[in-house]
Amino acid sequence: MAYILDNVNTTLEMIAHFYKNYNLGSASKVPKFINIIDANLRQIQSSLAEPLTVGDKRHLAAVAGKMERYKVLINQLGKSIAGSSLGRRPLVEWRDLATAFKSRVSTGIIINLGHKTLGSFFNDSCKLFITKIRDIYPKYNSPLKTNFEFCAEFVKPSLNKNDEALACREFSFLTKNFTILSSDLSEANLKQLFNNNAVDYLMERLMQFEEQDSGWGLSKIISLTVNVNSVTLMHASSFIELPKEIQVKKAVINVKNNDEACFGWALSSALFPATLNTNRISSYPYYAQILNFDGISFPMSLDQLQKFLKQNPNLSINIYGLTRKTQSDYVTVPIYLNTEKKANHVNLLMIQQNYEIEKDIENNATAHNSEEPDEAVRFHFCWIKDLSRLVRSQLTKGHGKLYICDRCLHYFSSPDKLNAHELDCKLVNKCKINMPEPGSHVYFKNHEFKQTAPFIIYCDLECLVQDFQDDETQNTVKYKQHNVCSIAYYLHCTFDNSLSRFRLQRGEQCINWFTSELEEISNNLQQYFINPVQMEPLNDLQMLGYNASTYCHICEGPILPPQVKVRDHCHFTGRFRGSAHQACNLRYKVPHMIPIFFHNFSGYDSHFIIKDIAQAIPGRVTLLPKNKERYISFTKKMENADVEFRFVDSYRFMSESLDNLASYLKFDDFKILRSTLSHLNDEQLKLLTKKGVYPYEYMDSWEKFNETNLPEKIQFYSKLRQSHISDQEYSHARNVWRKFDTQNLGQYSELYLMSDVLILADVFTNFREKCITTHKLDPAFFFTAPGYTWQCMLNYTKVKLELLTDVDMMLFVEKGIRGGITQCCTKYSKANNKYLNGKNYDPTKPPTHIMYMDMVNLYGWAQSQCLPLNNFKWLSEAKLKSLTPEAILNTPDDAVEGLILEVDLLYPRQLHDQHKSIPFCDRKSSAYVHNHIYSL
Repeated sequence: MAYILDNVNTTLEMIAHFYKNYNLGSASKVPKFINIIDANLRQIQSSLAEPLTVGDKRHLAAVAGKMERYKVLINQLGKSIAGSSLGRRPLVEWRDLATAFKSRVSTGIIINLGHKTLGSFFNDSCKLFITKIRDIYPKYNSPLKTNFEFCAEFVKPSLNKNDEALACREFSFLTKNFTILSSDLSEANLKQLFNNNAVDYLMERLMQFEEQDSGWGLSKIISLTVNVNSVTLMHASSFIELPKEIQVKKAVINVKNNDEACFGWALSSALFPATLNTNRISSYPYYAQILNFDGISFPMSLDQLQKFLKQNPNLSINIYGLTRKTQSDYVTVPIYLNTEKKANHVNLLMIQQNYEIEKDIENNATAHNSEEPDEAVRFHFCWIKDLSRLVRSQLTKGHGKLYICDRCLHYFSSPDKLNAHELDCKLVNKCKINMPEPGSHVYFKNHEFKQTAPFIIYCDLECLVQDFQDDETQNTVKYKQHNVCSIAYYLHCTFDNSLSRFRLQRGEQCINWFTSELEEISNNLQQYFINPVQMEPLNDLQMLGYNASTYCHICEGPILPPQVKVRDHCHFTGRFRGSAHQACNLRYKVPHMIPIFFHNFSGYDSHFIIKDIAQAIPGRVTLLPKNKERYISFTKKMENADVEFRFVDSYRFMSESLDNLASYLKFDDFKILRSTLSHLNDEQLKLLTKKGVYPYEYMDSWEKFNETNLPEKIQFYSKLRQSHISDQEYSHARNVWRKFDTQNLGQYSELYLMSDVLILADVFTNFREKCITTHKLDPAFFFTAPGYTWQCMLNYTKVKLELLTDVDMMLFVEKGIRGGITQCCTKYSKANNKYLNGKNYDPTKPPTHIMYMDMVNLYGWAQSQCLPLNNFKWLSEAKLKSLTPEAILNTPDDAVEGLILEVDLLYPRQLHDQHKSIPFCDRKSSAYVHNHIYSL
């Protein structure tokens, strides 16, 4: 198999070289290269039928896609030379690829033949995608799980300012899977799916890529691969008893069917309600006699719902489900909401045979192995006879008549108010809305975060990157397996440096060692949280200041009678801090929490430790997830100590590589590294202040740690990044090996890990000190930079913001949110004009210029304007009538009373062409290809 992979890779390089260096004299070789490509495609097709690893199959399929692309491009070159390219050639072409996986229905590649912009490429790709899906679906007549892989060429200027050469490299971006149902086969629906799951997702990924990997610019669009798999959706079937807590509300009719047609019987009970024996099927007409179920199979799946509704045009359906908050508390939530209510509208409840309490799900989430298939869940349909009675207890404790919006599940006191609300709700909302209680405000109240967290831990780990023997029947492709081989941490104490320490462990049980270390740390440090140090006696100057003070140093408010003034002191050092309200002093406690920072914890490190942290140490784990696979943070409550550990990602505060962050510090700023490694000389310390390089993919076995020589430069190659380290980086690695008298790769890996941890500690400590000095809040208490800056704003402005509690006000404001394009992620472009030096100006080509315009501190400017504060209320009819366009336009920006208005605007026709790229007053939406506002 290795021979086949090497052979096709070598052939692909030869074909790429031929295409890139094609000229008039190469035309005679076109048939030869087409034959070579066809022969290799046949070889790949044959190899894919053999038992291979998923990684090998994925690699062969990718090579096949590239060969198909070169086949089309080389064919096109041959036709151009032969003079047969008259007329408009297609700018994209679909090619079917060999299917590499058993569950794969189809794999195709959309090859770019001439598009320069992403907008036009995606527009044409969407048309091919729609045609292909509508061709595939009838052959399988089942839902299709689909994803895309976008491939493009990027260029990057050399770091050397004197070198004008550009680095050139291909990158691929894989989208998430999404499901195509039979109800999605219309052109409009498929176009919407393509825009949402391909265009919008890929555009966001491209923006993130260009922001995070500074310097890369899109140069050439290569292809879009479409992977289509068949899937089976869960469905509702068989009879299930309602939970007792729902039964007592007498709001739901649950027909006791003895077949799998609960959906049909639920509809029958709704359309022909019975007064007696409401749970018996004999009380209702046969569902197939009153509704059109042609082509609908039971058990009913949501995939068939749109088809069923088209066959019954006078019927509309909303479907709700239940979530379990406590042992006896169920909450109703929407699952499917119809866009338009018909003459016969039915609300159905979809229940399941068992429910887990949401807190239990959260607590058990860390122990769940996401690679194991979930146990099949049975569902059952019932008719919601009285939605108000079903949801009343979760909305209000009152007993008056309620008028419920069946979309957001908010209530109104009259049918007129409900009808007015539904006009906006059906346009904006597709979920249940929870609003604050009347009189709610948001203001700064977390004064305890003004203190400095007494302890903080910085961590990192390294892995062996080993081959993964995968199962090709699984949808997830596993290329390499990362096994933790070493872990290190630095415990930093802010009030007593003798408690600070660095520890490192290498070996197969290093994660177990780390969990034991955390238990030991919690047991040793809890005494500092629960046994406060007594206050030191005040000196004469401190006593004078205390007696004269009239303000609380905690809340910064005046201390007025009958408020009690007390002395506040640090519970870890005993030092006097200032005068305070007695109430503020009692609440001014440091949380018994120790933050643990990893750099890129969310994206990498969390996956290796969360299971052991959850299972090996007694105590509850709570998650703050971003999605099922990525966590913003998780917290471990230690059962045997009054301490909890919060695992946090430092990248969410400082979104740059550790290497870049370290480069911003002076040598004197590395206080932790220098004090921890005080036995080293300055030359050695300066070497460690620069992030080193590590042969990640070369380190694939424990035996490698015993090697006594630094690997050759080529061994530092990264397949993931498809790049080598620079000569300068390799020279640095050799210098480190020599200066530290390194005996083997085990010692080198430990030195690399140690420097990473200590650099992170110094970088974050410097960041932390500047934040505390500037904003008076310690970022160590927060999860992310946005959360920290929000609290800084509240603390600095002392503002008390009134929260909207009227759901219609919220929908009104949400509907009016506007925002323009704030960043242009542009493709690589090169100017050509007489003002450039001779080397860069080509007078034979048309002159071109580049201008990039940006507004400095756009968000800061917007947030510095007058913003809404409180006293939100609807305008009266009389006030509305008095508002003329002149009065609105002449309202000062800093008026005491502001207005939020919904208006109709006429856009002058003479401005259309001038503003077509970036129009004013754009509407809020994810708008890329389908709204033609591309800049790429």
